[in-house]
Amino acid sequence: MPYIRIVPPAKATGKVKEVYESGSGPSAARGKVSMIRQVQSLNPDMLAAWRALDVGIMRGESRITRRQREMIATVVSATNECSY
Repeated sequence: MPYIRIVPPAKATGKVKEVYESGSGPSAARGKVSMIRQVQSLNPDMLAAWRALDVGIMRGESRITRRQREMIATVVSATNECSY
């Protein structure tokens, strides 16, 4: 089983902590940080850039609604056999 080092939320500081705390959605509402964020935590600049991209894609100006974007993400995840 592969193992990826992460910065757990309880030990996050600086930019990593800022990005962790800027999350939204069901996990953030429960005070959790998604694993997709945690696996990028050893590179805070990359983590922040990924967060900015995510916000732009999912919440930025678009001709499709947020709901449609979430449905697309769900279908892609299911097709890739990835838990969403």
